[in-house]
Amino acid sequence: MLEKRKMLLYAISSILITICISGFGRMSYGIVMPFMRESLLLSYKQAGMLATATAFGYLIMVLLVGIMAAKWGSKRLVIIGLFLLSVGLVYLFFVESYVASLIGMVLLGIGTAFGYTPLVNIVVGWFPQNRGLMIGVLLCGMGLGTLITSSLIPIFNTILGIDGWRYLWLFYGFITFIIMFIGIKILEDPPVPLHEKQSGDESLLREIYMDKGVMLIAVIYGLVGFAYLIPQSFLFSFMLDTGIDQYQAGFVMGVGGFISILSGPVWGAISDKIGREKSLGIIFFLSSISILIPIVHPSMIGFFFNQFLWGFTVMGMLSLTQALSTEQTDQKYAPIALGYVTIYFSIGQMLGPSLGGIIIDYFGEIATVLWFCLILLILAFLLSTRLRSREKEVRSF
Repeated sequence: MLEKRKMLLYAISSILITICISGFGRMSYGIVMPFMRESLLLSYKQAGMLATATAFGYLIMVLLVGIMAAKWGSKRLVIIGLFLLSVGLVYLFFVESYVASLIGMVLLGIGTAFGYTPLVNIVVGWFPQNRGLMIGVLLCGMGLGTLITSSLIPIFNTILGIDGWRYLWLFYGFITFIIMFIGIKILEDPPVPLHEKQSGDESLLREIYMDKGVMLIAVIYGLVGFAYLIPQSFLFSFMLDTGIDQYQAGFVMGVGGFISILSGPVWGAISDKIGREKSLGIIFFLSSISILIPIVHPSMIGFFFNQFLWGFTVMGMLSLTQALSTEQTDQKYAPIALGYVTIYFSIGQMLGPSLGGIIIDYFGEIATVLWFCLILLILAFLLSTRLRSREKEVRSF
């Protein structure tokens, strides 16, 4: 009973933290961007670079954060991440130029890197038997943060006018600062078994960077990073091009967003029962079908089923790949392994949408980039069939 109560407490607090880290810190910018761009008189290229700046801040810190978590504990890094994030969000309230905005967005990326990977390590360390479910629960915060922003930005703009986006960032900064104290109160570093003293560099090289299981997960996660932003970036435009009006298209995208909130916990729980490898293979199969549907049947019904299936699988891709990365090595190295594979994912995130745009410009049809996405998912599916669980082996170490 006490274990279930603690699990519920960590689940709730982790969702709140992830709403700030992933929802406010990363996913909300795409919704706030049009109003921020108009107010600051930015070009579309500059607005896009602000999103890249956040990804860059995340990328440069994520591996270092994993190493720091293994040495100094994860809780303090989560708290540092929330503090940096709150500072960055409040800072964005005051920006008046493109360069100043770049600084703020990089700070959001750094804060996100400090917060997310160590938080995963905490919940995985405390609840190893339910790691799939708990990582899935964390990813609920990403979808919830997006829904919160899409609900609040019209209200802030209506009440506060052209500077509504500033006050939304400020509001998020104060909320994140409050959530930081919840993290201080509730979170604790999980116990880590003692190991024989080894040379740090040699251990990391053998246990992480040269490990075949970790490398396979890293490549799969990189393909996921490449693929998963392509539908989010171009599907709305594809619907408009086929004659669907913006309100219907918005409804379809909203269906996918709502279902994605449930995707992580559902697939996490399933994977805890039938195995991570089998579950991930099923996810890649279903997600491939979801991308194929609008290619062969670009209609309202086709896009609806696409978003239903895509929403049902997308967060499962992320949660199960992350969970698998923590199972490829000893718990002591889990945050480093997750940080390492996340580098591949981050590179994929940065390259996917930009390469997708190039493909569309070259061929002149959005459907061509969905074929590219489909190929990536099929390749990820084929690689997933080579996965082998090492969790039992690791635990007996």
